[in-house]
Amino acid sequence: MVLDPHRWLELRRFRGLYESGAMSLREIAKETGLNRRTVAKYLSGQVPAAPPQREPNGRPRRRAVDEVAPLIDAMLRSEILLKGAVIHERLVQEYEVAINYQRIKLYLQEARPRIAGELGISPGELAGLHRRFEVVPGAQAQVDWGGATRGRVYE
Repeated sequence: MVLDPHRWLELRRFRGLYESGAMSLREIAKETGLNRRTVAKYLSGQVPAAPPQREPNGRPRRRAVDEVAPLIDAMLRSEILLKGAVIHERLVQEYEVAINYQRIKLYLQEARPRIAGELGISPGELAGLHRRFEVVPGAQAQVDWGGATRGRVYE
């Protein structure tokens, strides 16, 4: 996480308290509302002593998915209900793109409605993306293993 300069300055105020042992990382994280790992990163001294910078033009940094966004958009234009897992699999196998599935999924949340609007598809038609299916009674079973522990048998 790249902190904006104001949050960075707020966090830097706690550095002396942390180094003297007056406050723990957990207490500082609670006070600032940041993740404990983010607090540890910025108070460890491994990051520069200046606030984090954005790109020189003031825009946020490019996302990893921006490089393949036109390709994903083309896939969605050809089949708007194409699942994210299928898109990710095609990118990895056919185009040899090394990208995390989560990045694809987040991009699809923004891109699918935009492209559906371009194609004149209503949001109601996109609701069919996640279809419920039913089977005849007894054809499938579900088991909840949440309460089971090793070595115990429940009757």
